[in-house]
Amino acid sequence: MRDLVLFAGLLVLLPLLLRNAFIGVLAWVWISLMNPQREVYGLLANFGLNLCVAILTILVWVLSRERKALPVDGFAVFLVLFALWSCVCTYLALDRSFALPLWDRTMKTMVLVLAVATLARSPARIQAVLWMVVASIGFYAIKGAAFVAFTAGQHKVLGPADSMIADNNNLGLVFVVLLPLVGYLRAVSRQTLARMGALATIVLAIVATLGTYSRGALVALIAMAGFHALRSRTGMVLLAVGALLAAGLPALAPASWLERMSTISSYNEDASFQGRVAAWRTSVNIAIARPLVGGGFAAVERDKIVKLFKSPGSLDYGKAAHSIYFEVLGDTGFVGLALYLAVLGSAALNTMAVLWFARSQPELDWARKLARALQTALVAILVGGSALSMAYYDGFLVILALSSCLLSVVLERRDASAASLYRPRPWSSAPSPAGAGAASAAAAHRAPDLSFERVEADQSS
Repeated sequence: MRDLVLFAGLLVLLPLLLRNAFIGVLAWVWISLMNPQREVYGLLANFGLNLCVAILTILVWVLSRERKALPVDGFAVFLVLFALWSCVCTYLALDRSFALPLWDRTMKTMVLVLAVATLARSPARIQAVLWMVVASIGFYAIKGAAFVAFTAGQHKVLGPADSMIADNNNLGLVFVVLLPLVGYLRAVSRQTLARMGALATIVLAIVATLGTYSRGALVALIAMAGFHALRSRTGMVLLAVGALLAAGLPALAPASWLERMSTISSYNEDASFQGRVAAWRTSVNIAIARPLVGGGFAAVERDKIVKLFKSPGSLDYGKAAHSIYFEVLGDTGFVGLALYLAVLGSAALNTMAVLWFARSQPELDWARKLARALQTALVAILVGGSALSMAYYDGFLVILALSSCLLSVVLERRDASAASLYRPRPWSSAPSPAGAGAASAAAAHRAPDLSFERVEADQSS
């Protein structure tokens, strides 16, 4: 039955995709993040949906009149450089046959991220990508919260099998990163039903996050809440409410969850944390021995490579890097790490630039809110990612790509506003001073149309 539902949905989606390349990008994001094929058990379970949608989208984009040039900003430039450097590192990898499948997956992710950065260059398209990200991950948040309720929190919430969010820790961090984006959609949505749905999703995502039993996700949640409290007028109120809820949590949470979270304070005695430290040391050893190119993708997971770079306190056998920073360092060396940090830094600078250029412009209030939401999400990624191997997760990179799209929209609006000030107008068509003032005030306070209906109209001519 699930196969039939998914197949029917794909049949409906196909003609829309062939008509508009951006619809293909949305479908690409949906399949990459939600992995609907992992929720079925028939023929489509092993079918390469992602690859098919990607190929169709690229073909439609090439044949369409959509813009073909990649954006030229720090995020896109450093992302391309990092992708190219990853190719060099894979060619020179210590175990090329093991690194190639991971390289293939990462390159597909890079293409998706660049497609989003290239085509989502309007308020409506940015909004559409956000809704797709929230819907794709929110599905598992709702499902996870229901699982917590039915099992009374006695078992861990897990993600779809054979995906980058299958692990409970990875899934928990993804839920945390989702929260500020849902909060933004709630703030700018006009429909009451959408606002109520967003609020419910926030509550359910927090429940699902706690249900993952992930200590890293809990730390990221606390750090993100603190950052939001410092940046938002209502943040301190929300933080106080959260503190009250946390105070009552011991009475509701199962003993196994409380025991798991209590080890955060004694991390230096925790075997799991010590295993992470050993993986970090091995990654550093690989990078020191091969500072330019590292060991190739997931080199630290290979037993034979671990033995070559053994040192006191390092790994005895292959294990995940458990840190986006050490993961990139061991995979691509110091050069790759510098490029990766430049990608993250460029996304942060994009949001700062949006706040600067959109200041004192009421019509760009939505852009300022989104920039702050992206900053909050980035804090969660930086904190939570320090203990998880999620450097190449497509969901995080798609979210960061929206910072590039947002800055492009804000700069275009600024340039258009500046040009209109110097555009000569016929005296006969000049409005009266009173009429001009009323029109200007109305335009300044008119909210942008961010509905899905605008996506089709945004296709470039």
